[in-house]
Amino acid sequence: MLDKIIHRWLRIPYSLNVHYFSRPEKPKVTILLIHGLGTSWRTWTPLEPYLPKDTRVIAIDMLGFGNSPKPDWKSYNVHDQAASIVATLRREFINNVDIVIGHSMGSLAAVELAKQYPKLSKSLILCSPPIYYPRVDEKNHHPEKILRALYEFFNSHPCSSKRFLQFADRHNIWPDAGFKADEVTAESFLTALNTAIINQTTMNDITKLTLPIAILSGKLDPLIIERNLKKLAKDRNNITHTSMATQRHEITDKYAKKLSEIMKDYLAGEYSPKTSHPITKSKRGSL
Repeated sequence: MLDKIIHRWLRIPYSLNVHYFSRPEKPKVTILLIHGLGTSWRTWTPLEPYLPKDTRVIAIDMLGFGNSPKPDWKSYNVHDQAASIVATLRREFINNVDIVIGHSMGSLAAVELAKQYPKLSKSLILCSPPIYYPRVDEKNHHPEKILRALYEFFNSHPCSSKRFLQFADRHNIWPDAGFKADEVTAESFLTALNTAIINQTTMNDITKLTLPIAILSGKLDPLIIERNLKKLAKDRNNITHTSMATQRHEITDKYAKKLSEIMKDYLAGEYSPKTSHPITKSKRGSL
């Protein structure tokens, strides 16, 4: 009852579970990691060997996942996630983040975070972002129709979906290290799938951001519409897109290595707004 009074009626955001990959006493840089749908901070484990040691690297469990609260009344949309992430950073006395890195649904939350709190982060790296056009455009974007139909099938058959998620968890079918499908997580999985992915506004929101954004995705990733990402990079001077020759959606060692290269270029101020290649010292822009 007290939980509902504080968080539902008074609308005070939940604080989330955190994991520090690196926590130096006087960090030069802060990096925030946001995992994807149905996983936890452990999704970033392959990245750990490539993280700079003098950098504070904090990973969160999103609301409804991992060891974070799982209220059965929350919508788990990106607005809720962003509010809880900010509340958590304040609890940890973190006021600024140099790079926010999101994976899958976490990348959508990262965009919302930059939208709601524009002074919080200096740059974004979006890993395998499922950025789709709104429903009104679906007749012109066939891949979105197929993916939405798949997602809506999951949502319209909750009992079967829960059993599938639990089966995938027990038999390690889901390759992401952070995936755990207990009864409550299955509920939040389906709710977030509907509110954050099927009914997303990310395509419109990301075009209004001006901070540097790097997008990294697998060329054959079945959950990604690559032409959407290419168009964003073509149309927006602050967005770059790097495509890898892989069909994997999760963070693998190969993926983590490439991500670390992009991350280091951003931290060094050597990331070109359009080419994703290092640029000369005279042309470096401040992050």
